[in-house]
Amino acid sequence: MTREEALIALTSENSHEKFKAIRELERLALETDIQDLLRIKASESDTYLIRGIERLIRNLHSNNSIEDTEPDIIPHEVRKKLRAEAIEWVAGLLLHEIGSKLGLLASAISNELPNYAVSRTRTRIEHLQDTFDGIEELKKATSVPQPIDMDLPTLIKDIVELERTDKDIDVSFVGRTPLVIFCDRGLLRLALCNGIKNAIEAAISLSNEDRRASVIISWGQTDRDTWISVIDNGPGLPINSAHSFTLGETSKSGHLGFGLGIVSQAIETLHGKVELRNSESEGAVFELRWSFKS
Repeated sequence: MTREEALIALTSENSHEKFKAIRELERLALETDIQDLLRIKASESDTYLIRGIERLIRNLHSNNSIEDTEPDIIPHEVRKKLRAEAIEWVAGLLLHEIGSKLGLLASAISNELPNYAVSRTRTRIEHLQDTFDGIEELKKATSVPQPIDMDLPTLIKDIVELERTDKDIDVSFVGRTPLVIFCDRGLLRLALCNGIKNAIEAAISLSNEDRRASVIISWGQTDRDTWISVIDNGPGLPINSAHSFTLGETSKSGHLGFGLGIVSQAIETLHGKVELRNSESEGAVFELRWSFKS
């Protein structure tokens, strides 16, 4: 089957032909096929076929990124350090020069503008304040770690209780209790909060009378690192999730795109990494791993 024949087969009424076409396209598809694949996906109703088409598109985006990457002559650790210093400096400058004056501006406008409480100006001001709150969190995510002995399960359950307030969801905990680790509590909280919050929102988005929203949080420790995994039973990752950890990038309406960027920076400061992927069964997996030792 040629690439052109596979694309045509993917629009047929025969599911067997469609799965065969996906297997062929995993080998033959080109970046220029992405738009056609998006159109085919939009008209497809079979969940497994949709997942297969999404995988094709992700691979094409990934291959394109690799081809566009220039040889990296700066060591990875040096690059991360420079990036953290740049974020800390720019965020500090913005907060000092603009953020400190924003409260005064909001107060003055609320006193001088009639019907401020119901005005679009108030909405814009609050959006700007949210942006500066995000910048402040980002600056915290670059701070030098201050590790202490702490119980990991206690921190996880504290965050869950805060994020699940007034929400109808089942949360399961799997892991050794207690598990005392040596880590910066504030940075780990920054890294974990958004992952748990996103998992709860995703699970609830598909819940109904026949389908309970649920999240499973597990943790553990190896001889090399400590890890936390958050699995939800939501819709899984959106197709445009390749840049989820890029600051300002978001697939959610009304969100600023700071959340996962802050997660990424906080866990990098802890000498760790974060991964977001689709679960093999349903929903998404958010996983943190770090090996910080002082």
